[in-house]
Amino acid sequence: MSQKLNSYNEDKLCIVGTCPDMCPFEEVTLREEEKLVHVLEVTGEGYKLVKSYSRSAASANMAVPRLLRSYPVLYDTVQYLLLKVSKRTDVKMSVMYDFLNDRLRAVRQDMTIQRLPEEECLVLLEPMIRFYVYYAYRLCDYPLNEYDPVLNKKYLLECIKWFLSCCDNIDRDNAGTDDVDSLVEDLSKLNVSNQKHGELSCDRILVESLYILCNLDDIHPLYRYLNLSKQIKRVSILKLTYNIAVANLHGNYIRMWKLAKRLCPLTFSALCLYLPKLQKRSLQVLSNAYNSKQLTVPVKVVQQWLMFNSEEEVRAACTYYGLKATDGVNFNKNSFKLDANELPPRKHYQAKILHLKLEDVLSYTL
Repeated sequence: MSQKLNSYNEDKLCIVGTCPDMCPFEEVTLREEEKLVHVLEVTGEGYKLVKSYSRSAASANMAVPRLLRSYPVLYDTVQYLLLKVSKRTDVKMSVMYDFLNDRLRAVRQDMTIQRLPEEECLVLLEPMIRFYVYYAYRLCDYPLNEYDPVLNKKYLLECIKWFLSCCDNIDRDNAGTDDVDSLVEDLSKLNVSNQKHGELSCDRILVESLYILCNLDDIHPLYRYLNLSKQIKRVSILKLTYNIAVANLHGNYIRMWKLAKRLCPLTFSALCLYLPKLQKRSLQVLSNAYNSKQLTVPVKVVQQWLMFNSEEEVRAACTYYGLKATDGVNFNKNSFKLDANELPPRKHYQAKILHLKLEDVLSYTL
């Protein structure tokens, strides 16, 4: 693999970054003079700036080697951002997210301009995917002026698709070999640990699983799963997410919840963000299946079926969608409000990710 990495830039005629620091000297000088240093770049040892994201302009030449960070510097930058800066507690979580998101976008910008090899892109992208999934859940109940879930989903899917595209290219290069073992060997040469706590890991199975769970309304991730190698498809957690997606397509929501209990913290939180949509669909299905003017289904049963946090949450959701609910839910298909918007996502009491720090989420593997 080392020969492939060494010859990559020669074959592709790519620019190689020469900036030795997390932030180019020109940017450091400008931002210090203009007082544009972020509070999270102020440390007990002085300023520690990280290159910020800049939108490309027609008149700007961004492909300047001294302004671009090489792979080792980018790797150290991602490590610093996600494993050190993220531990700061002197700012709101939404402020932390905005800062980390901006600096990670700058990392991806440097990666794109230099056209880094697939193996290096995988290492840098995987922790970013975990970052976006983690904060998507932790910030789901924040106001829109502090956190934009649509933009977060956009960045998440960009990273996932880029990651999987790199995997596909590597698979083609490794055709006829043990794909997974070959990939693990390649990543081990890029300073990636799959075991040590407190270090970034790179887990393809996790990303494949997240791709399915973050796109439950899209059938393409299922086609992708079916076209994966047998060695990858037989991994239990990936097979589990596939079965959850199939149950969703069949409208078997109760089976979905049963299977969901076996998900890891990240995949479970990804599914929970989809809960409001699934709960609305489920209540609509139940309104047709148990349509009655008098008979009711106990609220506790509906809570267990549809993964609501509490009986009160069931009553509130049913009332919102036009159904009567006291001790039991009176399902009536004529009363159900199809045109009502979905309720906003809420944190689920079973979500283990609520009790995990970002560092914990970044280091575990499936």
